[in-house]
Amino acid sequence: MLPKVVVTLPIPDAAKQRLAEYCVLQCWDEADPIPTPLLRSWLQDSVGVLCSLGTSLPASVLADAKQLRVISTVSVGVDHIDVVAASRAGIAVGHTPGVLTDSTADLALALMLALSRRVLEGHRYVSSGDWTDGWSPDLLLGSDLSRARVGIVGLGPIGQAVAKRLRAFGSEIIAWNRTARAIDGVTMVDLDTLFMTADFVSLHVASTADTHHLVSRDRLAQMKHGATLINTARGALVDEQALTDALASGRLYAGLDVYQTEPLPADSPLLGLDNVVLLPHVGSATAKTRNAMMALAIDNLMAGLNQQPLPACCNPAG
Repeated sequence: MLPKVVVTLPIPDAAKQRLAEYCVLQCWDEADPIPTPLLRSWLQDSVGVLCSLGTSLPASVLADAKQLRVISTVSVGVDHIDVVAASRAGIAVGHTPGVLTDSTADLALALMLALSRRVLEGHRYVSSGDWTDGWSPDLLLGSDLSRARVGIVGLGPIGQAVAKRLRAFGSEIIAWNRTARAIDGVTMVDLDTLFMTADFVSLHVASTADTHHLVSRDRLAQMKHGATLINTARGALVDEQALTDALASGRLYAGLDVYQTEPLPADSPLLGLDNVVLLPHVGSATAKTRNAMMALAIDNLMAGLNQQPLPACCNPAG
């Protein structure tokens, strides 16, 4: 008898066909997250689950999944999964690191450029028909990324990829990491120095209890007038209300791909601000990257079903 696997996100037909040879699939194909009561029911007799960031798997849900052996998430982050509870239950947790590094780093640079060169303001100016006076020497003056000091918070693979790109621009790069790292062209500093002196602060750390609201109201107050915060990591890293207040005052700029609540609520005050660029969590959204993420997630799932080590496991149970 084939093992049962729950799939909580829409996946390509080719992926379904591959999995169907080895397991019985129960698929949630809707864009909205699967309701928790239904997920509990489906997991009661499931050996594996393929999920993404939109599926919450807390200890209370895992406790009812007595047969579950493997969780495979199509994401690098695993803050939607209680990894400690999974480990205690002997459930391996696989994720998809590495394959989205370059795509996310590219997006961080795109946000820096969009803000420093006022790209969205320029688009609105032209598309609204307001550009009627021809070239002007002081029209939409911005700043040069090549002359900027950029602070990178977290020098994991994505943070290092961002630093590599910034070196090509000629930016001055400073960074903070939990443990010091020697990287060409990067000066290690403490967090206070980074926030106080950087023209751009780009976040590249995981969302944990220790990093929750790492960018606090006090840290935002440390930033220079006119500095820019870039977040392509996780929304929980930032005190969003404090950031909204700083943006509304006109003191800071921001480029955000992630938020405390996703999708961003329709009544979010961020939506009414001109000094922020907002994206819908698309850091890994290139065709090649998403295909690579899905392939690795399926490899993790198949390894777990066969009681073999996962190619990319993030907990001791693997």
